Amino acid sequence: MAVVVAVAMTALLLVGAVVVDIGAALLSRHHAQTVADAAALAGARQLGGVYERTPNTIATQMLSAVDRTRVLRAAAQVADQNRINLATLTLAELRIGAWNPASQRLAATNIGADALLVRASGQTSTFLAGLLGIRRLDIAATATAALTPLGEVPPGGLPAPVGIASGFVAQGPIDGKRVVFYQTGSSGPCTGWTTFTQGPSTVAGLQTVLSGLTAGSLSSPAATANRSQFQFVRGNLATIFPQIKALYDAKKNPATGQWVTVVPIYERRACQAPSGSLRIAGFSTAVITLVSTPNGPVLEGVLRSGSVAIGRGGGPDYGTKGSFPGLVS
Repeated sequence: MAVVVAVAMTALLLVGAVVVDIGAALLSRHHAQTVADAAALAGARQLGGVYERTPNTIATQMLSAVDRTRVLRAAAQVADQNRINLATLTLAELRIGAWNPASQRLAATNIGADALLVRASGQTSTFLAGLLGIRRLDIAATATAALTPLGEVPPGGLPAPVGIASGFVAQGPIDGKRVVFYQTGSSGPCTGWTTFTQGPSTVAGLQTVLSGLTAGSLSSPAATANRSQFQFVRGNLATIFPQIKALYDAKKNPATGQWVTVVPIYERRACQAPSGSLRIAGFSTAVITLVSTPNGPVLEGVLRSGSVAIGRGGGPDYGTKGSFPGLVS
């Protein structure tokens, strides 16, 4: 009986070690993952802030030593604030780089960086397993946060009440693509003017929106890709061109004559004048200019790829990324 009891107690001890200590280790592992996630998001948000302050695209932007320090410090501070009951948890790796969504890998680089990888590691103490000589278990967690295609803009994030058909943007590379917003009394063949969520969607209503945006008494509503619906106007715009020009003059850079802004992409496969309520598919960045032609003034834009705008990611890729990151791995 003594032998049977001894064997049974050993077995029960082993089972207890597995249940109690492995369970505690899994809980610590989950907490370590939370720390890694939070640290990666905090560091990547600092990256987003860098691009918010500069007109350069991500592809040509080199992070300064100061910016790198801010990114790494933000990640370390958040990790330190959240490692409750994990005193041994440390950030074993902090890697700034460019995220490749196709390969799901991060390439370490200082040019075009849009993501941060965080690898946390540490140890957790055991309970019953200590009786068997196993006093600590190793734990580790890895997270990557990146700036992803703009999927949501805050209120005021769409200062130009004009949109582009999704079918037009889908035709070939985005960067450098020319689009016409106004010509000879109408919008371009692949664009439309919007009163946002306000009705009625008439030329008179658009005139009110343009005047409000110019004066600063009106701002665009928040919008989310594949969810928000905007009202689009169909009609002769010649009578409100003075308001269109006034808005452009108020928003352009006086030195260059360019107005760099985010514009919504509305769901329309074909290039035809939109009207009524249409769903917003995503967002892109356009460099808008007003030029004179023999047939009259033309408001046109050139789409820019690799830009960053204030807002959250997670939307379709129309060349613009959100400055608020998301976890990608």
